[in-house]
Amino acid sequence: MRKPSSALKKKVAIDVDGLLKQLTLCIDRKDYQGLVTLLYRIPASLNDVFNEDYLDELLYTVSHLETDLLQIKLLSMIMERADETRRVEMRSLLLEKILFLSRKIAIGQSGVYRTVVTRYRPGLDELDVDRTLEEHIGKPHLDYENIYCHEKIRRKSSFVLMLDISNSMQQEKIAIGAIATGVFASKLRHDWHGVLTFARYSSIVKHVTEPNNLEELMDRMLDVRSGGSTNLRGALLDGWALLNEAQTMTRTGILVTDGWATVGGDPVEVAAKFDRLHVLGISFGLGGSDPATNAAMARKGRGRYLFVRKYDDLPLAITRILTNRG
Repeated sequence: MRKPSSALKKKVAIDVDGLLKQLTLCIDRKDYQGLVTLLYRIPASLNDVFNEDYLDELLYTVSHLETDLLQIKLLSMIMERADETRRVEMRSLLLEKILFLSRKIAIGQSGVYRTVVTRYRPGLDELDVDRTLEEHIGKPHLDYENIYCHEKIRRKSSFVLMLDISNSMQQEKIAIGAIATGVFASKLRHDWHGVLTFARYSSIVKHVTEPNNLEELMDRMLDVRSGGSTNLRGALLDGWALLNEAQTMTRTGILVTDGWATVGGDPVEVAAKFDRLHVLGISFGLGGSDPATNAAMARKGRGRYLFVRKYDDLPLAITRILTNRG
């Protein structure tokens, strides 16, 4: 094997030096979006230099930013390069930020309601005109006891989130997936809900009947490791089994995937098992996605199909599905 020329060695050295200068410049200019791009390019071989010369200043600066997706992406990318001692400290901070942002995005709650007709009481403002008129017939005055209103009563349901992790994802995408899961769990805090991740095989992150401990759930999500082939059919079967831990009238699945099933067979027919199956189609990289399969699964599952253009948009897409907005 030929040894690299001295000119090539010099070029590599200059490139490394240039990357470190760009890192300093981004920190000085507070160019945080530029930092995200740059951290992709800095090789792992420079982690020792990064930890010794840059980590403290960068961590201090990023930790004082407004809590949003950009801050969480940067924290997760920095944590990935940190030594073991600092990683424990940073994980705690990252978890705190993920919890805060999940709850912020998930303001309000979702669920399934049924409408009943009942006598008026303070707080009810949707009048049932027909029933009220029927009760008023033959009476000289309209009394409160003759006024009837519509009341929405929550019907506890079960939900499962099935998250495709078959494509290799950097740590910051795992963090975004954790936020999306936090939004899901926060909005459904009064309903049964479970979470699984899948590649060739499924892994249960939270059973449907487990108590809703959001911090523990987010902590488990940060331990997720991605990669492998994609078994969509197996994931749907496992998700359906997870839903059946709770005996409810309505069982809903939310599937996040690019739609490319590489093992396990055709997933479309299995989608019919769900009372409702919503599909969030997303591209994980250069392979794009399979909108035809994703739309077919949603149709078969009597649910909705949404195409999510960027992985960063996943938390808001979860909110859209759960609040039934178009």
